[in-house]
Amino acid sequence: MGNSNETELENEGSINDELVVEYLDSHPRLLVEYLDRNPEQLNDYVIGHVNETTITDWLQAVRNGSSASGSVDKMLKIHKIDYLKEKNTTDQQTQKYINSNLIVRRSATWRLDIFFSNRQYTSSVDKIVLEFSIGTKPELSNGTKIRCSFVENLQKHDWSCVLSGKNDAAKKISVDVNIPADAIIGRYKVTVEITSELETGTKTERIIVPDIIVIFNPFSKADECYMENASWREEYVLQGQGTIYKGRADAIRYTNWLFGQFEEGILDAALKLLREDFRAKKDPLKSLKKRSSAVYCSRVLSAMVNSNDDNGVLSGNWSGNYSGGKSPSSWNGSVVILKQWMDTNKPVKYGQCWVFSGVLTTALRALGIPARSVTNFKSAHDTEYNMTIDKFIDKDGERSTTRRTYDSIWNFHVWNEAWFKRNDLPKGYDGWQVVDATPQEESSGIMQCGPAPVKAIKSGEVYIGSDTIFVFGEVNADMAYWSVNSEGEVTGLVKRYKRYVGQNISTKAVGLSDREDITITYKHQEGSKEERAAFERAYAHGRRVNFHDKFDVIEDEGAIQIDIGAIGYIINGENIVISVKVTNTTQYNRDVIVTTVFNTMLNNDERRALVKRVKLEDKIEAGETNQQTIELLFGEYGRQLVDENVIRVTTTVRVKQTDNLYVDTYDFSVESPQSLQIECDEVLKLNEANYIRFVITNSLPVALTQGEILVEGEGVTRGIMQKLSDPISPGSTYKTGAVKVTPNRRGNTVLLADFDSNEIKNIKASKSVYVK
Repeated sequence: MGNSNETELENEGSINDELVVEYLDSHPRLLVEYLDRNPEQLNDYVIGHVNETTITDWLQAVRNGSSASGSVDKMLKIHKIDYLKEKNTTDQQTQKYINSNLIVRRSATWRLDIFFSNRQYTSSVDKIVLEFSIGTKPELSNGTKIRCSFVENLQKHDWSCVLSGKNDAAKKISVDVNIPADAIIGRYKVTVEITSELETGTKTERIIVPDIIVIFNPFSKADECYMENASWREEYVLQGQGTIYKGRADAIRYTNWLFGQFEEGILDAALKLLREDFRAKKDPLKSLKKRSSAVYCSRVLSAMVNSNDDNGVLSGNWSGNYSGGKSPSSWNGSVVILKQWMDTNKPVKYGQCWVFSGVLTTALRALGIPARSVTNFKSAHDTEYNMTIDKFIDKDGERSTTRRTYDSIWNFHVWNEAWFKRNDLPKGYDGWQVVDATPQEESSGIMQCGPAPVKAIKSGEVYIGSDTIFVFGEVNADMAYWSVNSEGEVTGLVKRYKRYVGQNISTKAVGLSDREDITITYKHQEGSKEERAAFERAYAHGRRVNFHDKFDVIEDEGAIQIDIGAIGYIINGENIVISVKVTNTTQYNRDVIVTTVFNTMLNNDERRALVKRVKLEDKIEAGETNQQTIELLFGEYGRQLVDENVIRVTTTVRVKQTDNLYVDTYDFSVESPQSLQIECDEVLKLNEANYIRFVITNSLPVALTQGEILVEGEGVTRGIMQKLSDPISPGSTYKTGAVKVTPNRRGNTVLLADFDSNEIKNIKASKSVYVK
């Protein structure tokens, strides 16, 4: 018999021990071997325990080649496998995932128990191999199939397993499995192979057991995603809810976002994104093996979260017309979006930058890659990679109809940072990497962006990483206004801004609800030698434009000064008052044409609708100021608002004496009234029916029609849509019926709701609750 059983019996002491006797009675072959080695025990055992019936049974068993109770001539049979889910997920910080499969992290060890149905495991007779396979055609030769036999000690740099425990009474063994730090992440098929050396020969059986899912491990120093700071890991890996910043540089707002990376089906969605990418379809094996790299996975996800080149998650829409789908501002989080994509296998309509970023944060965190959403205010989109955002205006101060470039500056743009080592780059570029799922410019022929090291962006090393030159332009490009003639030819440089782009770069603070300004990580202090040196370094690798060096700024920038601002608080439903001041700083009297244009704006810097145009001719004495007060009525702007309710005021001043043109812009957001409330108990009961109601107050001077409410909350609901059948008249309050939710996870969470109607959109509400 096996050495382990012999040792166990030898340690028991006297043959009179009851357990030893019971064991020997059921294992006559071992009894012979044991007594041969311990002849002094023979008389004692025979006198006390052997009778004619016992001898007859033994002889019969030997004659038949088997024993009544099952011995070494019977194949070892598996009764069940216990993945010890509670222990392993707690040890590896994966207990929050709602998933039927065991989720484990690479660069870590996990344990399983194997129970046998017919006899105990004996190492000298039985050989057990754990086989892990990933992909459609796994093979040992390429590392997609791994076979692990028991070894003396775990091999930390390779797949390996050890026998860590044995309980013969329970017919059970415990096995520890090590997953190396460079393992491919994804779903593994697990097979237990048993080979038993029987008297009749060798027999092998293979049993397929439940899959496991392997993800990155930011808790292990050996993993490329290791994040040393525990509070950072809590925020950027384990936090299922967060904040995404929006608005303008001078009026920063936020939206609560449900990332929900642990919700049911979300990890499966993230893995599907890796499988559905065109690279995986073109060369499945190559793509599969590269999934051991966070660099590769993050780049694939940046491509697959948008649907431009594939069957990705989100269809982008910046038109202001969202028929056939939902307005980007109506989403509260990623879970509803990813579930819809999984259910329909079609792109979800519609998304814009913060929606793309929220979904990408979810996918990255689900795979174990630390990630956060980052907002850049006055974000440049440099289509020509010349580090300058060029805008062209005609003699009347209007945007030129002859379009020379598609450059733009967004009030804000949201991308992602993912945390991992850059073993593919020279030393010094580990840490935060920019990845962006919003489809803006192609990279290697498809809409993807990054990963670009934040450290390289700051230093202007735009040749390091992927798409670093594009991200540098977003945060540190210059902006220039050029005048053009009727033929569209550039005739002069009106104004150049060197400190306009890339302001108040923001992310949620760790462990707090506050905003953290991380601008200093992307760029040196504006105007400093270091900042200009970084710009020149990046500019040297950009594409030159012939007219950039041809013109100087027209006259002194301060000759005519323009100052635009709002008077009073701006809220939707009320009239808006704007002040426009034009100051003549010269010593000469000037005849001027002042044109002020109001446009509603989309988030990509495109004008949606002309709201109002005011033109004034006046003489401004030397050193004097002309001031206008312009009022916008709700009837003029209310129906024209889109996306973030932004209106842009553009004022141009043309001086008749010199024909010089001066321009300035001012953006403001029309704030939404606090019209929505969530009503429910502050403490919800786990796995029981709880009820939520909503209260909507209409403060607009028009009725609200075709209202819809979407609510979701981590561990409470993956999303419930409620449609209002009746209009809500001006000044009235409406309370909905009860909506049932059944929470599935204990702890603090936040319910997030959005209300949209034909007349007003993007009305948000939140409520903190506790599930017990």
